Order: sequence, then C-alpha cells, then structure tokens
Amino acid sequence: MEKLLSTRLNKILDKFINSNEYLTSAYLAKLIGVSSRTIRSDIKELNEFLIPYDIKIISVKGKGSKLDISNKKQCKELLKDVSTREELELTTIPDFPHQRIVYIIKRLLSTNIPITLEKLSDELYVSLSTIKNDLKAVKSTLKDYSLKIIVKENKGIMIEGKEIDKRFCISQYVLNRENINKDMLSDSYNSKISKFNKVDWKFIENILQKELVQQEFYLADIAFNNLIIHIAIALERIILGKFVPLEDKKIEKLKNEKEYYIAENIVKILEGIFKVNIPESETCYITMHLLGSKLLEKDEEKELLHLIDDQIKILISKIINEIKNKLNMDFNNDNKLIYNLALHLKPTLHRAKYNMNIRNPLINDIKNKYPLAFQIGIIATNVIKKETNYVINEDEIGYIAMHFGGALERKKRYNQKTKNIAIICSSGMGTANLLLAKFKNSLSINANFIGTYPLHELDKVKNIKPDIILTTIPIQEEIGIPVILVKTILDDEDLIYIRNKIENSYKYTRSQKSLKNFLKEDLFFTNLDFKNKTDVIKFLTNKMTFEGYINSDIQESIFQREEVSSTAIGNLIAIPHPLKATNIKSSVCVGILKNAIEWEEDRKVQLVLILVLSKNMTNSFEKLFNTIYKATKSSAHVSQLINSKSFKEFYSKFTIEKEEQNKWN
Repeated sequence: MEKLLSTRLNKILDKFINSNEYLTSAYLAKLIGVSSRTIRSDIKELNEFLIPYDIKIISVKGKGSKLDISNKKQCKELLKDVSTREELELTTIPDFPHQRIVYIIKRLLSTNIPITLEKLSDELYVSLSTIKNDLKAVKSTLKDYSLKIIVKENKGIMIEGKEIDKRFCISQYVLNRENINKDMLSDSYNSKISKFNKVDWKFIENILQKELVQQEFYLADIAFNNLIIHIAIALERIILGKFVPLEDKKIEKLKNEKEYYIAENIVKILEGIFKVNIPESETCYITMHLLGSKLLEKDEEKELLHLIDDQIKILISKIINEIKNKLNMDFNNDNKLIYNLALHLKPTLHRAKYNMNIRNPLINDIKNKYPLAFQIGIIATNVIKKETNYVINEDEIGYIAMHFGGALERKKRYNQKTKNIAIICSSGMGTANLLLAKFKNSLSINANFIGTYPLHELDKVKNIKPDIILTTIPIQEEIGIPVILVKTILDDEDLIYIRNKIENSYKYTRSQKSLKNFLKEDLFFTNLDFKNKTDVIKFLTNKMTFEGYINSDIQESIFQREEVSSTAIGNLIAIPHPLKATNIKSSVCVGILKNAIEWEEDRKVQLVLILVLSKNMTNSFEKLFNTIYKATKSSAHVSQLINSKSFKEFYSKFTIEKEEQNKWN
C-alpha cells in the first residue's frame, strides 16, 4: 500500500465501509469532532486515495455521501488494505489528543530510558506546548494504574511505579485499546499482540498448548489468549531487566498449588527458547494466572460439589437477593444459573485477589444488545465488592452478565405468552387449510392458530381479538391488530420471513406502546450547552427530580451506574439509567445538546435519553432499551432527531422511524 491515511481519514473511511446509508457532512463532523468543511475536504482526499480501487464516495445533494461499492473484488482489496492500515497504526500520525495520549503512554512503557518532550514533539509533529498539555491527560490516565510521570533532569521523562502496575497498564490500556477482532484467535488479533511485543507469540502459544494438553489442564479460548498476552508482556519486560517481585510467604503458598508445577514446566521451556533467566517470582505470577483462569472441565457436573464451597454459595445467595430487591426479579429457583455462577466466580475472585485482568472482546455487544443482563451484572459485582472488597472491572462484569443473560432467556421461554393467530385467505377452504397445516408444522413459535377465515368475515376476526393476523389479501383499513401479508404458496424462505415478522411484531407492539407512554413534554430539553457528561446528567436528573419523576436516591443511582460503565451506545446516543428499578412512575427524559461532547474516550454524544423504569416494568427494560437502540441506529434519523426544535417534532420523528422499520411488505 503506497499511501497511509491519517487516523481521522481512516475513521471516516471505516464509517463509510460499515454504513449502507447516506452520511451527511454535519453528522460526520459531530462524530469526528471537526467542521463540516473539513469533512468535505476529507472526502475529496479519500476519493483520491480510492482511485486505484475503482471505488468512490458519491455525494447527493440533500442526502449526503455514501461509498459506492459495485465491484466486489475491489471491495475485498480495500478491506484488506484497511486491515493492513490498522496493523500499521503506530506508523500513522495521531490527529486527536486522545490518540496522542495513547501514543505517549505506549512510547514511555516500551522503553527503559527517559524521553525528552522535544523528541515526542518531533515524532508527533506538534508543538512543545501541545505535548505539555497532552501530558496532563497522560498523568491522569496513569494515575488509574498507580503510575506517575517523573522528570529526569536534562534527560527527559519516564513512567515510575510498581512493575506489576506497568504490566497491568500495558495489558489493559495499551493492548486493549486496539480495535481487537472478536475472534481472539485470528491472525489480526495475534498481529496486534506482537505489534507491541518483540517476542514471537506463536512460540508461546505452541508451548502452552503442548504443556496444558499434557497436564490435562483445560482453559477457555479467551483465558488461553490472555495467558499468551501475559507471558508475551512478561518476557518483553524481563528482557528489559524488569521483574515482578513477590513476597516469600506468597511464593511458598503458591508452590503448594498444582498450577505451580505446570507454570514451572512452561518457564523452563521459555528460558531455553528465549535465552533468558526467569526468576521464581515470575513463575509464581504465571501460577496466579492459571489459578485465575476458567477451567473447562470435561465432566462439569462431577466438579460442582467441589467448586461450590460455602463461601461461594453465600455470596451467590446475597447476589440473587440483591437483584430481587433492586429489580424485582427472582433467580432463586434457577439451579443452572447458580451452578454456572459458582463455576465462574471462583476464578473471578482469584483474578480480583491478585489484581489480574481478563479481556472481554464481546463487551460492547453485551452492553448494547443485552442491557438488562449487564445491569444485573453490575448489581452482582457491587455485592462482590461489598462482601470481599474486590473491585471487578467492566470486562469481568460482561462475563458475569452473560450467565444472567442465559437465565433471562430461560425465564422468557418459561413465561412466553402463546400468540393467538388468525389466518385470512380468499382462495377457498382447501388453500386455507393447506396454509394452516403448513404454519402448524413449520413455524417453530409458541402459537395457537385459532382458525381460517374469508376476508368478508374480518369483523368476526376483529371481535375474536387475535394477537396477529396472517392474510393472503391486503387489508386496507386500520384494525388495531398486527397484520402480516403472506403468499398463498409458501417456500422455506417465506416461512423464516413470517416467523421473524411474528416475533418482531409482538415485541414491537408492546415495547413501542410502552415507550410512547414514557416520553413526556416536560422532560424534553433542547439546545443544552454543556461540556461534559456529568453536567448533562446533573441538569437532566435535577429537572426530573423537580418535576417529581425521580427522587435524590434514584438520581444518585444514575450517577453510580454511569461511573461503573459508560452508557454511550454509539451514533451520538447515550442512555443513562439507574442501577435499580423504582417505586415511582416510569419515564424517559430527553436532552439534545447544542454540540456533541466526548462522553467517553473516542465516543461523542449529542442525544441523551435517561430511562427510568418502575419495578413492575423491569422485564420490559431490554425491550425498551432495544426499541431506543433500533430507532436511533440510522445516522440520518439521529441527525433528524437532534435537529428537532419541539417535543412534538421529536416525538413524531422518533415513533415514525420505528414504525417504518417495522412496516410489513
């Protein structure tokens, strides 16, 4: 690839690649944090870059711009080169302050000698004053890892702190900042590991695989990859002469674990291959990682009694009771959940005890697609913190949430209401009965087919009040019942389509109806001029408190939830919400900012929707959240919502978009 794009142009190109709709300059400007004029200039530059691929960004007045990809072969070539640009990220010049901060931290952590501000200034092509300003944010970030910047007179700056904290920062902040592929075993992911480390991770992978299989010690794929990363970082630091010290009493205690024997064998092989001396404390640190890794037992049921000790049982009981108290949801009878939590929490507590981290590549999907499960995960980890003083990070919360996600699905299946479905067909009873038989035999849904009717008996059908009507004839009038138009003769694709429509229509009618009830004119605010999310949330929750929708306790809970994990869902949207359900009325407070602000690093927000639910609506949280999520998925539609001048305009745009998404063909 002859030309490297700046990180800003990379970001704009990635947005075009991943979008099937027209994107306006105004929308991209808000998302990237530059002017519309700059975006238009960037698009011209991107089009020059795209000439060799026979691809271009087309612009349509009144609509915006879109990537025109008609040549699939050239599209694959472009995507391949985009991947290459990601792997060469350190050779690109950062455009934004947060990117320079990551660069500076990487630079300082990967060297053993001081670096002058002048050198950083030259490398980043910015002024000395800009570097000095960036260092304020660098110091703030490093503080989270108990690290600090020190100045070596006439030599430059260095990072000072415990070796274990430096490794934690490398693992959690530096490596985890990459746009990691969800497939943790992919070549692109592995290249990102080796990009920071000079050691060859492939050797480490082969050593671990051989030794763990030989010892019949089973790890989940993610735990296995985390161990590779830990060893790669450890070897890099050992080569630099940096070691993790460990107290003698801890060393002696860990030597009694069976995992120490496995770690010792791994270390001996690593020493031979990489020609380094690895101290006993580092062997113990690998032991700690093995102790803190989730085991995949071949006979899980056999291990349950051993794993569920009294301490874990008591902890799980307290977690389940707290969830019941805060969300009015009872998991006491879900033995599968209790067993799975017991299996998961034992290694989780080991990791927390030794301040070890584990990466969760699915964390953003879990937060956005399973918000109720993630909410429960936060409540669970708050109980763990209260009982053990262990702080559980966002990645761990995600894994705990997945167990509750499974429990929620089991509850859903158990409580799923049978759908009463009527069929309208004008082709005679033979065809109608054939359709009925086809539906009964082929649609894997919880449904009760109440009969087949000709169109002239529509009034009779309306009086029966089915949940859904399947019809081979278009029904022109509004009847207040979801109607799905179907073919007279069906193939497998038609059946899949109909099944999805039935599922979606049921979710839509309930969640959309509920959402309309929660949008209130006295909780709608536009043109808000705030610079940070704390001030935004404070303003909106103060208004909600003043109007009597929430109290100070719920207001505090909203801030607590935001502190644990950002509620920004992308596309300029954030959905703050409390950690618990309330005994007061459900509501949604809407705040539209004058300008997009940085809600979290590299994620801007301009539309804020504070969602508060009463206890009797807890089961609808995920549906309502997903209704908002889907209704704000289109960037063009988000731009329209942000430009709304009145509650009436916002309300109509919000609900119309949702209805259009669910319109039946």
